[in-house]
Amino acid sequence: MNARVFATVLIVLAGAGCSRRSAAPATDPMLEALRAEEQTAGLSYAEGQGKQLFDQYCATCHGEGGQGDGQNASNLNPPVPDLTTSRNLADVAFVRRVIAEGSAAVGRSPLSPPWRRSLSPQEIEYVTLYCRALAAKKH
Repeated sequence: MNARVFATVLIVLAGAGCSRRSAAPATDPMLEALRAEEQTAGLSYAEGQGKQLFDQYCATCHGEGGQGDGQNASNLNPPVPDLTTSRNLADVAFVRRVIAEGSAAVGRSPLSPPWRRSLSPQEIEYVTLYCRALAAKKH
């Protein structure tokens, strides 16, 4: 009988060890900060990624809010378009093409460069979504 009791105790203890809850996964403070910023700005994850890329590659001319008032905008002729009021942003394929191939690809100024050599297709999609979000906030 002692062997049965001993075996039962071992089984119970082994089962208890297996059902221990694991600690909550550690969070990445940087990722949490980015998510909080996206939520504050009312952006989806993809739009937030697009904003980061836009700030890095586009804001110099288009401005931080996409209003065509970037630090380099005053040096450009024709003027940089205000993305918050552009009707062309309704056409996703048009926006994607301008970002990937440059504005000359759609018969506009050659001053806006093609970004497909610098940005991946996914990154171009993110910037496209962010540009469209800029226009959507205005309306």
